[in-house]
Amino acid sequence: MIKVHCFVSCVCEAIKKVDGVDHRPYYFGVWDADFDIGDDYILRYHSETMDHEFFKQWYEMLYGIHIHRWYEEEKTKDENVETLLTLLQDKPENRYVMVMLDLSMLPERENKFHQSPFPHYVMLEPTANQEEWFMYDPDFRWEGYLPKERILAAIREPAVKGGYYFDAEHIHPASPETVIAYFHTCLKQYQNPMTDGVREIVQAYTRGNQQHRLHEIGTALQQLPVLAIRKYAYEHAFAYFWEQLSWSDEEFEAWCDEVDCLVKGYTKVQYRAMKLGMTRNMDLVQDIFTCLDEQDEREFKIKEALKQCFEAWQQTCIVSQ
Repeated sequence: MIKVHCFVSCVCEAIKKVDGVDHRPYYFGVWDADFDIGDDYILRYHSETMDHEFFKQWYEMLYGIHIHRWYEEEKTKDENVETLLTLLQDKPENRYVMVMLDLSMLPERENKFHQSPFPHYVMLEPTANQEEWFMYDPDFRWEGYLPKERILAAIREPAVKGGYYFDAEHIHPASPETVIAYFHTCLKQYQNPMTDGVREIVQAYTRGNQQHRLHEIGTALQQLPVLAIRKYAYEHAFAYFWEQLSWSDEEFEAWCDEVDCLVKGYTKVQYRAMKLGMTRNMDLVQDIFTCLDEQDEREFKIKEALKQCFEAWQQTCIVSQ
C-alpha cells in the first residue's frame, strides 16, 4: 500500500505493531482530508489554519488512544525544542513522539515532490550517541540515524510548527459500530472537495479576479501532487472490506486501477495548467475543465463502488451479531 498522509502514517505505525488490530479503517478520513485555498488562490496541503483535531478524535474513538499535542504555538521555537528534548529524554518504551520539520532541509532524504519548504511529520527516538537521533518516517518508509543538530535545524525552520505524542500500550481493535460511524462521517458521496477546489482556482485564474496572474497558475497548483496521493486511501478501504468479504482479487485490482487513474488524472490537470501559464493559450482552459469533470466522474464512481462494498460488509456485521 502506498503511504498517503504523514500524520496518519505516523500514528498508524503503532497500530500495525499490535496483533489483531487493523489500521486500514483509519485511512477513511484521508481521501477527502482538509487542504487550504487562501485569498491568493494557491492550493496548499498545509497551512497555519489547519489542525489534526479530526484525526486525533477518531484515533481515540477507534483505537482508544489519546494523542497529546506537546507543541504550544504561543511558545517560542526554542521553548518548544526544550519540550521535545525533555520528551525524548524521559520517553517510556511505548511512547511515540512526533514532530513537524521541514524535510527540504535534510537533503539526504528523498523529496520527490520537490517542495521547499516541505512541512512533514516524522517520529524521533534518542540513541546512545548524544549527537544523533533515530528518525522514522513511515509515510516515505524511511528510517535511519541523523545528526541531532541537523534535525533540530529542520524543526526550527519558520515554515513548520507542530508536535504530538501518544502512549500505545492500550491500543484496542476498532469496533464495527465505530468503523460504521467513521465511514459515514468520511464518505462525501455527492462532493469531491479537492476537485472542486482545483476547479475554483482554475476559474479564478482564467475567468475571475486572478486573470492578471494567469502566468502563475502553475505555481498555484504546485502542491497538487502531494494532495493527489491521498486518493490512494481508497485502496486501504477497498482492501479492508474486500478481505473480510472474500470477494474476487480481480475485481479488487480493477478498482485499484481506477484509483491509480484518479491520482494520475491530477497530474494531467497540473501539466495542462503549467502549460497554460507558460503559453497563455486559452484553448487549454476548456481542456482543463474537461479533465476535472472526468476526475469527478471517476471519483463518484469509486465512491459508489466503495459504498456498495461497505454496505455488504455491514450486512455481515449485522448477521454475525
